[in-house]
Amino acid sequence: MRHLRAWLLRCAGLFRNEQGGNEFSEELEAHLQMHVEDNLRSGMNPQEARRQALIKLGGVQQVKEKYSERRSLPLLEMLWSDIRFGARVLWKSRGFTIVAIVTLALGIGGNTAIFSIVSGVLLHPLPFPQPEQLVALHESKPNFNQGSISYPNFLDWQKDNRTFSAIAVARGYAFSLTGKGEAEQVNAEFVSGSFFPLLGVNPILGRTFVPAEEQAGAAPVALISEGLWRRKFSSSPNVLGQNITLDGRDFTIVGVIPASFHLRLPSFRDRDVYAPIRQWNNSILMNRDAGLGFHGIGRLKPGVTLAQAQADMDEVTRNLAVAFPGADKGIGASIVPLKEQMVGDVRPFLLVLLAAVGFVLLLA
Repeated sequence: MRHLRAWLLRCAGLFRNEQGGNEFSEELEAHLQMHVEDNLRSGMNPQEARRQALIKLGGVQQVKEKYSERRSLPLLEMLWSDIRFGARVLWKSRGFTIVAIVTLALGIGGNTAIFSIVSGVLLHPLPFPQPEQLVALHESKPNFNQGSISYPNFLDWQKDNRTFSAIAVARGYAFSLTGKGEAEQVNAEFVSGSFFPLLGVNPILGRTFVPAEEQAGAAPVALISEGLWRRKFSSSPNVLGQNITLDGRDFTIVGVIPASFHLRLPSFRDRDVYAPIRQWNNSILMNRDAGLGFHGIGRLKPGVTLAQAQADMDEVTRNLAVAFPGADKGIGASIVPLKEQMVGDVRPFLLVLLAAVGFVLLLA
């Protein structure tokens, strides 16, 4: 405790050094004069009296230096002195100071912003449970590697694979929403029933789709986003079971998807409405040779590698090509880690941009 108090007193001495130094000099001079007077009374001449007084005190300058060392921290005192000197110089050159501050602000601000983006996109894991197990799925075709998946092929992939704990497909759509104020177009996504459970996304109200709702002829149901729930239903907890009119059809709301759900992929977007795929009135949905814009995601079983999953899907697609040569000849499966799929061609651009703003900071 004593050492801490001494250290604090030394730190405080940095900010009252000049005043304290003057007071000490006056006190030291008073003591010196007292010794001189004592020596004069003992019969010494004035010069000898002062010389003996200085010897007794140990030298004025030496005493001042010891006092200064005891009441301050030399390194901090030097730093504080340099800061005050720098502040005085900058204050005298205000134009240079403003330019320097603006340059540093731009350099530091740009680096902070870009690093935040790079950190979020490249360094942080996906915001889903066990993100290393997630992959993107596509149909590889003779003319391109990441084509859309036909819905019948997806059903067979789902049934025949041995390396995925779950796979799902989805495709974007747009519904006309009526009956809730002014009519508007809302972004929607047709999804398979395993889509949200695969990602570990739980509704804040209600549930996701059940297998019976994925069958042809099932009653129309929908999930809505938290944003649409707040905007059109005033965050009512009684929204479950209510109808929402989409393209003139009534869909029963069975759940609300949280606003925290984000899946930024070319084939997926965050939507206001999600509906089971079989609610899409498309006459060629069950055609095996019609991709219709479906792309997939999958979750690998624990311990399964990407190479093992690819070998498994190669076997599945070969068997389908034998069974359906007219539609599936030359059709394979393309598997890409989901993080890599999300980053895509952005990675080199972000790294170049990070290097560029780093150079700007260096110049600053």
